[in-house]
Amino acid sequence: MPLYGTLKSMPLTDLLQWLGNARVTGSLRVERDRVSKSIHFHEGSVVGCSSDDPAQRIGQYLLNRGQIDEEQLREALHLQEVNGQHLGSLLVELGALTAEQLAMLLEAQAEETVHSLFDWDDAAFRFEESDENPAAFPVSLRVEDVLLRGLKRYDEMRQIREVFNDPGIVLQKTGKEPPSAVLENRMGRALWDLIDAERTVAEILLQVHGSEYVVTKFLYELHRSALVQVARVKEISTVSPPTVQPAPPADTPPTQPPATVGETTSAAPAATVTAPAVSEENAVEDLLSDFNPEIDLPEPALPRDGAPAGETGVVSLEDSAEHSLEQSLEKARKLMAEAEYERALVILDRVYREQPGDESLRRLTAEAEAAFVEKAYRHFLPPSKVLALTTEMDQLEAEDLSPSEVFMLSRIDGTWDIKSIIQIAPLRESDALRTLKRLRENGLIELKDP
Repeated sequence: MPLYGTLKSMPLTDLLQWLGNARVTGSLRVERDRVSKSIHFHEGSVVGCSSDDPAQRIGQYLLNRGQIDEEQLREALHLQEVNGQHLGSLLVELGALTAEQLAMLLEAQAEETVHSLFDWDDAAFRFEESDENPAAFPVSLRVEDVLLRGLKRYDEMRQIREVFNDPGIVLQKTGKEPPSAVLENRMGRALWDLIDAERTVAEILLQVHGSEYVVTKFLYELHRSALVQVARVKEISTVSPPTVQPAPPADTPPTQPPATVGETTSAAPAATVTAPAVSEENAVEDLLSDFNPEIDLPEPALPRDGAPAGETGVVSLEDSAEHSLEQSLEKARKLMAEAEYERALVILDRVYREQPGDESLRRLTAEAEAAFVEKAYRHFLPPSKVLALTTEMDQLEAEDLSPSEVFMLSRIDGTWDIKSIIQIAPLRESDALRTLKRLRENGLIELKDP
């Protein structure tokens, strides 16, 4: 008998505790904003986790940890398409990390998936009994340990958000020299270099393929140690509505679209675990353990799942009016029948935020995404085309760009093709293509033959 409901009616802490005490075997699926995450149990222990959020795939996780770079990820993903191996195993074969490191990182990633749900008070859930564990590399985590660390992180995030309460916050350095440990650490140095009095916190998160917990905690400690200060709060650009004019067709569309690449908190949890105090003098050095997989890590959580911070889409007044679920689905179906897949996705995105967990909504959204991706690759963004900027990057600062647009522009160097950029982006394939489509329609990028 399946168990289902919302995390408003049954908080995550109560749900996990109940499943652990009942020693269940099966899968718990939690869904919000077009993102679905699953926790797999065997006799009350967590034995695996999965997510369809691109930012939480193992490749993005390793980028965030500084274990691999984007070129290594691209090479491994290319090999994965050829032989179908697990991405982690391929990276071991390529020498990017050891088998022991992979096993440890996969366990940390599984726990992170659970921890990322602690902010999801408005999500829908469904538990079904099953003996299957789809995880390629099973893990073993006690629910009690997961809850303890998850509640500790939740308590820390409440403190961090008192300072970093807007994704548009822009930081600048104070002139005080950072500890040597920051500059000697790969990820610590990358974050330090990105603080330039221009980039927002949301842009920094995307640039390092990072998570809200690890990155903002690092920035919080820099701020608390007077190494950085808030320069201003920049208004985050939202995604523009689909334009009436279609994107210009490409010269040579592919015969086949490529397969999908893959792999402000309200109600608090039932309990709170206060983190031990850290002296201000050593806070930054201690925090660097978050980027070192050989140290016992506080597990990071992903930033807002689905579209990046501030990118919620803009719809017309008619679309913004209150509609029943069925009315909205019917309107989306009509648009899809007219091949207006992007406009249909704008409607479905809004409905998904309002009513997560509906099976008919999930199926229609997946259908619209797949149709849009196929149309984009076939007609105006062929995967083999090389992207190039139409102007210098430093001249784009005056443009009103969203964080995802800034990220995609920063990866365009005139040599990488569309497929490669999509593969390494911490965005859903449809969202990444919608971003590139807007940039091309606005005349900021152009397509070239390889």
